[in-house]
Amino acid sequence: MPKILLAEDDEIMRVSIYDCLKKHGWQVDEAKDGLEAMALFEKNQYHLIISDIRMPGLDGLTLLQNVRRQSPDTDVIIMTAYGSVNDAIDCLRRGASDYILKPFDLDDLIIRVTRLFETQAVKAKCEVLEATCQKDRKLFGKSSAMQKVHSLIEQAAPTNATILITGESGTGKELAARAIHKASNRHDKPFVSINCAAIPDGLMESELFGHERGAFTGADQKRKGKFELADNGTLLLDELGDLPGPLQAKLLRVLQESRFERVGGSKSINVDVRIIACTSKNLQEEVTAGNFRQDLLYRLQVIPLKMPPLREHKEDIEELCRVFLSEFNTLHGRSAAITAEAINCLNQYDFPGNARELRNLMERASVLSRGPEITPADLPTELNQHSTQQESNFNLSDQLAIVEQNCLQNALVHSGGNRTEAARLLGISRKNLWEKLKSYGLQ
Repeated sequence: MPKILLAEDDEIMRVSIYDCLKKHGWQVDEAKDGLEAMALFEKNQYHLIISDIRMPGLDGLTLLQNVRRQSPDTDVIIMTAYGSVNDAIDCLRRGASDYILKPFDLDDLIIRVTRLFETQAVKAKCEVLEATCQKDRKLFGKSSAMQKVHSLIEQAAPTNATILITGESGTGKELAARAIHKASNRHDKPFVSINCAAIPDGLMESELFGHERGAFTGADQKRKGKFELADNGTLLLDELGDLPGPLQAKLLRVLQESRFERVGGSKSINVDVRIIACTSKNLQEEVTAGNFRQDLLYRLQVIPLKMPPLREHKEDIEELCRVFLSEFNTLHGRSAAITAEAINCLNQYDFPGNARELRNLMERASVLSRGPEITPADLPTELNQHSTQQESNFNLSDQLAIVEQNCLQNALVHSGGNRTEAARLLGISRKNLWEKLKSYGLQ
């Protein structure tokens, strides 16, 4: 909920504005002068400050300058009964978001405040889109293993419960997290993702919680963290098992209290964020090894969701291939299809890289295939060799021939190369032995 700081030394005016703002559902703190307003601003985070320009102790313009320096995202509306066009221009030049002359209609003030909050909401969405700009992909699969995943998502998504998604790399953990967000009551709010394994330890705290200007070398301006960007929405903590130990304690506190301080700051920032965590590590083993907090694991694992590896739901390979090909045909201006023989070849492979490996393979095949269809010849050599070997393992005549050759060779070795003795050991005639040796090319 937007939070407003009202600074006005005239008690009647202050009470009237306060009551009007509260009626519209906004949180409002009031200050009787500039010094009290500055003290409140130092302790709390505000979306908007409405201030009189002339107040004892600290005037509105000085308050404005302090706010702009410490919190550039906070809007400021200046009120005055001694205004002129030049005064208005001066306030706007100094960073005020709006300027209103007393006496004014309270409805006019409400319109201005509403407009500023709408602008803030648009800016927040733009920041989220900028930070998490990715192609929107869905979670596919009709196998029994994937139906269990879909069913759990359908049950858990409408709640605010924290979800821990586990599974091997490439199984679609992030897609599952996005599916949860889209099916939740927060679907029209931000979805923010952070990869805990991709960010250096020294920068991780700032990425999660933001920092104040001057908090460390290079922090030349205030910056929001992922928690603030995800306010009222969903935050995905990807590869959470790689989160440094000291930050695990701070994350646990934020999960419990729903508030935190930026790096270098002292203000408590309240957030309403739904947490989804992903990891390819076994967190219970990490707890045993002393690398992960047991209490944080309990807090995260309210609802566990395990993504199955592709080798456990190979019946989905054909559908996934067609989905991936449709995506890459559009991307590369192609119209490639895939043959049943190629699908069969893929079904013989275990895909250690799971669906991500299959997706990359389909992009490669769609680009390099020379004909209108992807055939086994368009697949990597190792897949063809693996498929041929798998097929030969199920060919009875080939397997019998291998066994027969081994028996012939063992008999010859045992008899010291004496064919008559070898034929006797095998229970066949010498002529029959000679014919078999010739057919197999054995000496």
